[in-house]
Amino acid sequence: MSDSTAVTMTEKRLTELESQVRRGLDSFVQVGNALAEIKNRNGFMLRECKTFDEYCAKTFGFSERNGYRMIAAAETAKKVEEAVGERPRNEASARVLKEISHDPKLIERVNDRLKKAGQSVATATAEKIQEVVDKVKPQTKQMFEKPKEEKKPAMPMISDTCPKCGVTPDSYFHISDGWHCGAENCGALVMVGVIAADAKACPECGAAILNAGAEFCEACGVVL
Repeated sequence: MSDSTAVTMTEKRLTELESQVRRGLDSFVQVGNALAEIKNRNGFMLRECKTFDEYCAKTFGFSERNGYRMIAAAETAKKVEEAVGERPRNEASARVLKEISHDPKLIERVNDRLKKAGQSVATATAEKIQEVVDKVKPQTKQMFEKPKEEKKPAMPMISDTCPKCGVTPDSYFHISDGWHCGAENCGALVMVGVIAADAKACPECGAAILNAGAEFCEACGVVL
């Protein structure tokens, strides 16, 4: 009977096989980097192709979209390696990590969680990495959301005509009993709350500033 625990290859052969394995693991990176250089340096034109899309289809039989996908995977692998010293094992894993590749700290957090399970970004499957990424993302969602802009008070437009002169006044003036038509030789009381379309809002209370030269808000008194 043969001994199943016996070494049956030389050191040289082992080294050769290990090199083949490494090349296989790194192939998607090499492919992506090569495509990126061909695209960026217009190398596809040397094959009489007018576009990168045409080149990918004619030369390799895949679409420009697939080409960009492989370029993106290689770029992600580089960012991951810079962050944690290891590359994702394949293109599928790199695609999962792409969504957090903008932040080295997020990559580190994902890798740390994988290590607690005895794995890493270099050994875990794409499915396992996706599981961890999904757990990390909700905790950091607000970090990347843009603050919501505070809505400014809506400014009503002029929609009513003066009951006395029959025109829509360009301006109004206010006295104790309310707003009055600013049309020449009129001054009739008009509907309270109707203001000019170009009126400014008070920065303090949001009330309309009808007089462009006003120094203070008539509603709250704040200095403008």
